[in-house]
Amino acid sequence: MKRMPGKVCWFGFLLCLCFPNATYGEGGSWLRPNNPDGPLVWGRTDGVVFGLPSAGGMPGPRGLIRVGIFGSTSHHPERINFITVQPVTLGPGGYLSRTGFSELEQSRLDPGKAGMRLWVHIPEGQNRQQVVSGELETLPAKPQPIEQLTVRIDVEPYPSNGARVHVMARMQSTTPDEIAFSVFQDEGSAPLEEIALSSTAGSYERLRYLWLRNRLVDSRVLYKHDSENAFGFMERENYPLVDMLRNWDGDAVVFCTANEVNPAAIIDLKPLWANYGSVRLTHYWIVPAKDMQPDLRVRVNGRRVYWMSQSEIPGGKTFENFEVRQRYVPGQVFIFGLTPKEPWQFEPPLPDLPQLPQR
Repeated sequence: MKRMPGKVCWFGFLLCLCFPNATYGEGGSWLRPNNPDGPLVWGRTDGVVFGLPSAGGMPGPRGLIRVGIFGSTSHHPERINFITVQPVTLGPGGYLSRTGFSELEQSRLDPGKAGMRLWVHIPEGQNRQQVVSGELETLPAKPQPIEQLTVRIDVEPYPSNGARVHVMARMQSTTPDEIAFSVFQDEGSAPLEEIALSSTAGSYERLRYLWLRNRLVDSRVLYKHDSENAFGFMERENYPLVDMLRNWDGDAVVFCTANEVNPAAIIDLKPLWANYGSVRLTHYWIVPAKDMQPDLRVRVNGRRVYWMSQSEIPGGKTFENFEVRQRYVPGQVFIFGLTPKEPWQFEPPLPDLPQLPQR
């Protein structure tokens, strides 16, 4: 159903429910928690935000890092996607059997709850409030200094495969649309093959275009004749490094976008959380050239119905998980971005960018 004048925006209604008394400490354009027991949200008021499960924070399941934007009209963080942390151990057995899923596993720290506990690492003896706000520092640079915010996110040990990991989230004032995640194996962990980060909610904005080197993949075509597996996903092969776009610094890049001009125009969807109420955005991953491994690849899967429901996604099959994977190297960086810019509006323009089909 198309949005009509005077219709209630469910997204705005949900914001009022989720952030009734939420307040955030702001330093310039920075968004930082001002209460360690309140909403845990960090980011830029002129770009992206990220958060952890917390009282008054961005809504969603346990075990997932929230990512979104700061709404120019709502003046609140708007959750757009989630990031799951998926360590893969070395050893025998199938790939899936060696993978831990931060959002699905049963917590041992919080018995009876699904999803690993995520929290801000607080070194012994340090001020809890200051640490939770994140480390904000100024880096010397020209033509002007760069502000950088860093938050360490600890993840509960994975009971399924013995993995112990943490993630460093970093943002800079010069790239407000991007979060640089670096991943680390902790002491006592089972040996790791990968630590993958996956954006998990492509069906929310109904992402259907995957932008590769000289190739635009449409989920409706890719999965046209595919059936769902036992978990409701449609799976295909990965796309190797040679299929990824490269920017002028040699970094590997991949975009995922909606095919709709205004994804918020469709309303009254069931389940209620499926109603998208934000602006059209480009979702993307960048792997810096220094961090690229030979097995770097893009992985996506598809969905026909919304998660945990039988409600068909309007307009046809979409991508759901959108991720890049590669062999683990300590501290390797995966950059996730959300921007209102279209892929062809990036500066400098990316070579080998495919063309949109004629409407």
